[in-house]
Amino acid sequence: MPHLTLASFNICHGGRSPRRGFAPYDVVTACRELAADVLVLPETTVEPDGNRSIDALADDGYTLTDIYYGRTTASVHPKARPDGVLRFGIAVLSRFPVLATKELSMGRVPTDPIPSRSALQVTVEVDGRPLHVIGVHTSSQVPIGGIINLRTLAPQIPRDEPAVVAGDCNLWGPPVVACLPGWRRAVLGRTWPSHRPHSQIDHILVNDHVQVLHGEVLGDTGSDHRPVRARLAFNA
Repeated sequence: MPHLTLASFNICHGGRSPRRGFAPYDVVTACRELAADVLVLPETTVEPDGNRSIDALADDGYTLTDIYYGRTTASVHPKARPDGVLRFGIAVLSRFPVLATKELSMGRVPTDPIPSRSALQVTVEVDGRPLHVIGVHTSSQVPIGGIINLRTLAPQIPRDEPAVVAGDCNLWGPPVVACLPGWRRAVLGRTWPSHRPHSQIDHILVNDHVQVLHGEVLGDTGSDHRPVRARLAFNA
């Protein structure tokens, strides 16, 4: 039975939340320690010269796919200018062959400083079978922002083929599954803030074509979010 390990990890631009002071950490090492076949990485940052903190992961056999829809400021990342020259978005990395990619609209949230967010759908081939991986990072305008984003996304994501939705939903589990009917959570556990987590806002969800063999929240790695990881298989 084909199986894989998938992890989702909000890398927070490569440092702690600005509310606690920007303390950089080794993003590449943290990602490697997740030991995942597929990685979903919200808050991936690209610098003006095009470099990304995750570029070195290509040497580990990953194919990198990413989209960028926001800008950071100097208050968030020390390499950014006040005009927000550093862009950020979401990346999906896969050790399996990538068959297709698609950007999916998640709508507009009036109070969100990012006017329009997108999800990233990457279709990978696992032992000859396609798996759709949808990486998300919803608005932090709780609770309405994440609800708008997920409800906008819901009719666009595959239901009739194996698929996974993963990322930072900025919502607790019950409203997430309410916005995505027919999907179920692969991991249960607190993920935020990483130093003393009290809430789960980082999720991996699967549809009826995917079986969850194991799910877990991992330890503090340097970001303000804890990673989530699941061992998955295709249903017969």
